[in-house]
Amino acid sequence: MKPWLLQFGCVFLALLGGPVAYFLLLRNPWVRNTAWPNLLLLAIALAWGFIQLRQGRTAWTIIALALTLLISIGFVYIRFGLSTLPPTQVKAQVGLKALDFTLPDTQGGQFSLSSLRGRYKVILLFFRGVW
Repeated sequence: MKPWLLQFGCVFLALLGGPVAYFLLLRNPWVRNTAWPNLLLLAIALAWGFIQLRQGRTAWTIIALALTLLISIGFVYIRFGLSTLPPTQVKAQVGLKALDFTLPDTQGGQFSLSSLRGRYKVILLFFRGVW
C-alpha cells in the first residue's frame, strides 16, 4: 500500500494550486487576470492523479483522482464560468446625446456630464472590469 501523502498529494496540490493560491494572490494582476499559475498547478495535480491511478487502481487512488477532478473543474467553472460580465443596460449609439450622470472626480468633488454640454466635445471611454 502506498503512503497516503503520495496517493492524496494530487488533492492537496489541487487545493493549494487552485482556489487557495488564487484567493491568496488575488491582488497580483497577473494571477487575477489570467490564472495561468493556478491552471498549471491544477494540470500537474491532475497528471499526478492519473499517474497514481495508472500505477495501481485502488479505491483510494480513484477517490483521490475524483476529488482532484472535482476541485479542478469547480475552480475553472467558478473562475471562468461565473466571472462573466453582466449585460449592458444602456446601449449608446453614435450621434445620440449621452445620458447625464454625476460621479466623484479625482479631487473629491462631483463631476456631471451636463456641466460640459455646449462648451466642449466629449469622448466617453468605459473600461469594464470585474475586479
